[in-house]
Amino acid sequence: MNINAEVTPEARDYLVAILAKQEVPGMAARVYVEKGGTQQAETCLAFCPPGEESAGDVKKDFDELTLFFDAASVPYLQDMQIGLHGEGRLQTLTIKAPNSKKTAKPPKTFVLSESCDALRVPSGAPATLPEGASVSITQALGGSFTVNYEGNLYRLSPEVTRRLGFQSDAILFEPPEDGQISEQQCWDALRLVYDPEIPVNVVGLGLIYKLGIDQDRHFVGVEMTLTSAGCGMGDIIAGDVKDKLLHVPYVEDARVDIVFDPPWSYDSLDEEARLELGLI
Repeated sequence: MNINAEVTPEARDYLVAILAKQEVPGMAARVYVEKGGTQQAETCLAFCPPGEESAGDVKKDFDELTLFFDAASVPYLQDMQIGLHGEGRLQTLTIKAPNSKKTAKPPKTFVLSESCDALRVPSGAPATLPEGASVSITQALGGSFTVNYEGNLYRLSPEVTRRLGFQSDAILFEPPEDGQISEQQCWDALRLVYDPEIPVNVVGLGLIYKLGIDQDRHFVGVEMTLTSAGCGMGDIIAGDVKDKLLHVPYVEDARVDIVFDPPWSYDSLDEEARLELGLI
């Protein structure tokens, strides 16, 4: 993984001097983005003593200055620049990261920087993709990725894709002022869950049969179905539904029940899903 970043000579010398004052041999700095891809994104710079960098970090040397870039933040840090403003004791570092608030787009193909746990689609069988494998992305929606490796489809979880430095669409929910669980935010969260083979979310597919909210218990219950009773990814999709609901403000617990009555059919698709799949 590569990073396009610039450090001006003045900023480099300033940082080298600051790191030297820490009196820790090999002291470096680490760059990362909090809440990347949202309007609340914040680019941060922190001390990084030897051995405290993460395994997936991207290392880059600027002469005598070493910076580690958080792997999950790399898409948001492309084209960043670290500069220096002011003079004398009033000097301060400036960090410009023009892509920090933009949704990160992964490349269509990439080489795995580490071995990765994956699930075979559609069977759901566990698999391991080897380090150095060249994969192509067929779907990057809702935080998880579906990739093609040697002619087979595999699902990579959000945890795996974050380690690889890729993130897909996500919503950062603002807590409602009334302190109540928002039904609209629950539906928005469900729209972040996608079938691994079909680029349509579970709401658009008509898989959600019931959504219930218990405000006193801070609980959300969902009844949903699958496109096929024999779908091996059912538990994974249901787990994604629960995970997304737990990101909704004030939701402390959630339960997802899979039912098959009534059975799903293409008649369940909403208009947007029909358009996406070329059915209208």
